[in-house]
Amino acid sequence: MDDSSKILDAVVYSRRTMLKAASVTGVALVAGCADDAEEPDDEEPDDEEPDDEEVDAEEWEDVDEFYFEGRTEAWIGIEPELIADEENPTITLIEGQEYDFRWVNGDGVTHNLEIRDGDDEIIDDYQSDDVSEEGEETTLEGVVASEDMEVYICVYHEATQVGDIEIQSD
Repeated sequence: MDDSSKILDAVVYSRRTMLKAASVTGVALVAGCADDAEEPDDEEPDDEEPDDEEVDAEEWEDVDEFYFEGRTEAWIGIEPELIADEENPTITLIEGQEYDFRWVNGDGVTHNLEIRDGDDEIIDDYQSDDVSEEGEETTLEGVVASEDMEVYICVYHEATQVGDIEIQSD
């Protein structure tokens, strides 16, 4: 067998091995999904979820500032404690309440923060300055929560640096 035949055999073997591994993984994933789908039928925690949401809404009432670290891969929550260390955390705003969105550049890449509606439009010019230097901070001040708010996002990294906004009415 010459060198080219050995390489070809190695490539074929690698492909076969990969296909076997992929099919085993696929079966495991499907089996896992089936198990997950059956669990809620055996339990009744769904009745408790609205209470958990109400408790969460109460926890958000005293929040008036959000502090994030801006990184290409995600917004990382710093403060309040409710979002600490979470990537792109969903935040809850109380309709009519005013908020500040402060953030620090964590990776030296250009970022900004915008508040957008369901049509992907910036609401009331709620967008921060661009920040390009690692460690540099900026604040988007005086954001008044409205039912139109859907996401906070970085225009430069829309696929990875985006978090949901939930609006609660008093």
